[in-house]
Amino acid sequence: MQAIVKLNRAQQVSPISEAVAWKSLQKLVERFQLSETEATCLMGGMPRSTYHKGISTYQGRLNRDQLERISYLLGIYKALRILFTDSAQALSWIDRPNDLPPFHRMTPRAYLLEGSLVRLAEVRRFLDFWRGY
Repeated sequence: MQAIVKLNRAQQVSPISEAVAWKSLQKLVERFQLSETEATCLMGGMPRSTYHKGISTYQGRLNRDQLERISYLLGIYKALRILFTDSAQALSWIDRPNDLPPFHRMTPRAYLLEGSLVRLAEVRRFLDFWRGY
């Protein structure tokens, strides 16, 4: 097993960090009740084989974009858990239509499933603003 996975010349991620990222993604998929199609979409169109290997073995290379996507999803989850004391209410938020920008009557899930990294960042920023951070 290679000791370090290169992302680019300036950044490196260890296999241990990747394993933590894969496990985090698995837990987020479970908690948000994401389908395989939704999860791979949120991961930027990740191939199904890569997704299944990573989720089941916590191994597999993650590029910078994928690591950022997991980070945004973790931030969204954290913000929801801070905003709502009831975990069921926090996790169901993504399925409730929202009239506020940027959603414009869409559910946050539908908004996120457009698939862009920008959408993940916007939802994270929205929740951070909402919680006064």
